[in-house]
Amino acid sequence: MVGAVGEWPRLPSAQPATSNASGSAAKRQAPGTIQGTIGAMTLAERLAAFTASLSFDALPDEVVASVRLRTLDVLGIALASSRGDWAPAVIDLAGEGGGECTVVGTTRTAPVPLAILVNGTLAHGLDFDDTHAASITHASAVILPTVLALAEAYELDGRTTVTAAVAGYEAITRIGMAASGAFHARGWHATAVCGAFAAALAAGRLQSLDDKRLTAALGLAGSFASGVMEHLEDGSWVKRLHPGWAGHSGALAAALARGGVPGPATILEGRFGLYRTFLGVEPDRRPFETLGREWEILRVGYKPYPCCHLNHAYLDCALELRRAPGVSADAIESIECRVPAGEVPIVCEPVEVKRRPRTSYDAQFSLAFSVASAFVDGAVGIDTYAPARLTDERILALASRVRHVIDPDSAFPATFPGWLRVRLADGRQLEARVPHGRGGPDRPLPPEALVDKFRDNGRRALSAVRLAELERAALEVDRLKSVRELMRLCRG
Repeated sequence: MVGAVGEWPRLPSAQPATSNASGSAAKRQAPGTIQGTIGAMTLAERLAAFTASLSFDALPDEVVASVRLRTLDVLGIALASSRGDWAPAVIDLAGEGGGECTVVGTTRTAPVPLAILVNGTLAHGLDFDDTHAASITHASAVILPTVLALAEAYELDGRTTVTAAVAGYEAITRIGMAASGAFHARGWHATAVCGAFAAALAAGRLQSLDDKRLTAALGLAGSFASGVMEHLEDGSWVKRLHPGWAGHSGALAAALARGGVPGPATILEGRFGLYRTFLGVEPDRRPFETLGREWEILRVGYKPYPCCHLNHAYLDCALELRRAPGVSADAIESIECRVPAGEVPIVCEPVEVKRRPRTSYDAQFSLAFSVASAFVDGAVGIDTYAPARLTDERILALASRVRHVIDPDSAFPATFPGWLRVRLADGRQLEARVPHGRGGPDRPLPPEALVDKFRDNGRRALSAVRLAELERAALEVDRLKSVRELMRLCRG
């Protein structure tokens, strides 16, 4: 069985090249670009050619810096998740037999596919991981657990690992952008569906697959891609598994392709391909035309709050208004949230469930509960969604006074905006509006804020000394001789 201890396919003695050029001249080239027109290739072939041709030295400095910070962010989230009351059921998937890879926050090890599944789930477990707005995907929770597990198993260096990660980021974002917002509108979780393809490319790159076998890996991933949003109906937390499953599926697809198993090159735009089968639409090909020239990883927004990203801009507004004179939870008569229609089924309805969440996961997808918590507590963090808070009568009373109306002019999903109107008992009406939440390219968080976030998350699982070592290693991931050094620091 693929993935059994000791049976995961080993790399040949020659590892993938980490570079084919050096110096700033190489970085001025259009990295990964392919001569000729996109029309001569299927979309899978285009992604495969980009992935196979990408070199570390072609990556702009800011792209490499982004991978460093995202590695830090995801590992910190996974560490905090490993201490969640829900985590043991997932961690137990790793079994007791051991393997080549670290299970983050634990003393366990596991084979590559299981490590990806568990660590990807932990990376998304708090809904604290980054989001690419235009594709509505959680890119890092899929891509980084995949490449870090493989790099640990194969003892690959940081440059090789970062290059594969970038290929994955550029794929997951574009596959989602080609039908922006459509996956969620049909009940699919874009992270899970698009992520399987991107993980296949990243995993294949680490195994030196050529463009034909990378294309086959994408074709195979199409039969593994899955993940629906039905968890919103009862508050169950199955969505936490989606990035891990996507990474796991992609790694298996790459391993099968490496062994010679074929897959259809038309898997994305074909008659029975992704877009027609899942969505009934033709893909927008324009996002694929910018591969190697524009870097979507730089448009992936970090999360300052551990909840659905659609809530974030509203929380920014709530915390801004709370600082106004005379504003307190008890002084608020009503709160109106002006919401894009596409967000309503996810964070606003059913109204009574959103006002009184049944589970912590329910609460993370409730705009009413999250906004009320911001006004009551003056902050939103991991403890906001602890089970005990679900019965806090101050929060529930204010949540009952939150209502939503449709904003017909919203640019969603191009942006995730926030717009609050608060009426106070003294008759005053206050308003706050932002086009984007903090953390994205239009309102970036400073690196220092991300380091602080990592430290707050990581302290829940590691000693201060070990955490400081991990921080240094993550922020130098591209300089590591072996990524195994990084991952072994994640063992709790």
